[in-house]
Amino acid sequence: MGARDGPDAVRRGTEQQRTVAASALYHASIGPTLFSDVDGRYIGLDRRTHSVPKGEAAYSAYSLWDTYRAFHPLQTLIRPGLTQAFTRDLIRQTQQSPFGPPVWPLQGVETGTMIGWHAVPVLAEARAKGVSADYAAAWAGVKKRSFDWTTPDLDNSVGVQVYDELGYAPADRIFESVSKTLEFAYDDYAGACIADAAGDAAGAARLRRRSGNWRNVFDARLGFARGRLADGRWAEPFAPNGIGHSKKWRDYTESNSWQATFLNQHDIYGLIAAMGGDAAFEAKLDGLFSASSELPADAPPDISGLVGQYAHGNEPSHHVAYMYAWCGAPYKTQAMVRRLLTEMYHDRPDGIIGNDDCGQMSAWYLLSALGFYPVDPVSATYVLGSPLFDRATVRVGGGRTLVVEARGNAPDRPYVRAVTWNGRPWTRSWIAHADLVKGGRLVFDMAAEPNKAFGRAPGDRPARR
Repeated sequence: MGARDGPDAVRRGTEQQRTVAASALYHASIGPTLFSDVDGRYIGLDRRTHSVPKGEAAYSAYSLWDTYRAFHPLQTLIRPGLTQAFTRDLIRQTQQSPFGPPVWPLQGVETGTMIGWHAVPVLAEARAKGVSADYAAAWAGVKKRSFDWTTPDLDNSVGVQVYDELGYAPADRIFESVSKTLEFAYDDYAGACIADAAGDAAGAARLRRRSGNWRNVFDARLGFARGRLADGRWAEPFAPNGIGHSKKWRDYTESNSWQATFLNQHDIYGLIAAMGGDAAFEAKLDGLFSASSELPADAPPDISGLVGQYAHGNEPSHHVAYMYAWCGAPYKTQAMVRRLLTEMYHDRPDGIIGNDDCGQMSAWYLLSALGFYPVDPVSATYVLGSPLFDRATVRVGGGRTLVVEARGNAPDRPYVRAVTWNGRPWTRSWIAHADLVKGGRLVFDMAAEPNKAFGRAPGDRPARR
């Protein structure tokens, strides 16, 4: 899928859908932007002049809070050479920045916009997918951001020390405490992979333990992630569609408890267990999509594109429709993904339901239209969904081509009856990146009624990490 693929890159679908796909590919090709000059010089995050190695480049405008989710995985699939350039550039920026891994670098300045340090998942994903780079060189910066409280701080990462000490960011001391706890935990999970690359077993073990901190803001009695005070009590009052327990303290970042509860991308089986098992988890997902879409007056405008309390217009929700695969109900993923593809995007000037955020919204569309999505990019796997087009052809590097077919596809046939990979039956609800980049033919047999047996067996659900 690309500008040189010609009209056969996707087949069938409506004219509107083909226009949206072409526009999405353009949107997912704009950034990050080239920042080094013709002689290789650029301004680093330390505000000093640097030069890139011959043949490489520096980039800026990394909207990492958004783009680690699908934009960077899309590039890794369809533009592996560019992914390598981004990866090496982010390692350099991690080394040069006084803050450690980049958060939202723009024109040589660390803006500190958004929370977490999501350059780390981008690096960990690239490493898991075999992109060649010196990942060990990034570890000093990741370690500094994770464990060193004497380094310069950014608003986005205020709370890391108390998060380390208490196991969560307390809601009466840290702004957006719940989202920070959950996103710090994911970055810890990814950071452990960088520690592995550097051979720091102790650092990796510490981060993997800390990646379980999501549990400390999950209220098992109510089944929601919510604010917790420094003394261990739950913050009151609590409303799952609200953004904080008081006017002073906002507990969530551009989201509410309904959305943040499912923000756990790396330990979904742990979340299922905390909720009480497969049936309870499935019911909670159903509840998310069927809840009233009412929001309080102080809700940020980013919470848009609502289906129930699922918000497709902002990034924290983007993986959630695919989570049914973990409880053995991928047919519900298929129906919801097809609905989102057809309802949340169109070919008018306001054709995206929320801010495209440097291509993330568009990348969700492209990957989902192909029929798969990286719920946890660092796992180097994709969960299968419901392909939109009858046939799509994708160049995956090295002269290899991936062909995705949806046989019997139609607007009223969103369900997957069966799948084959290179002519052989495929019963899993997921597939590895390592398989897809070899090239081949992924064929979905579509149906009007769900095949509830597909992907239901425990052995066919996404692998445990």
